[in-house]
Amino acid sequence: MGAVVHKKVHVEYQKELFMFKQVSTIPFLLLQMYEVR
Repeated sequence: MGAVVHKKVHVEYQKELFMFKQVSTIPFLLLQMYEVR
């Protein structure tokens, strides 16, 4: 039981981390686009 809950929490954490990375790269990409122009 404990292991299953831990695994679920870990998956959620990975998703949050992934979303955070996606969001943090967007401004960087926009900045690069402006730099190119």
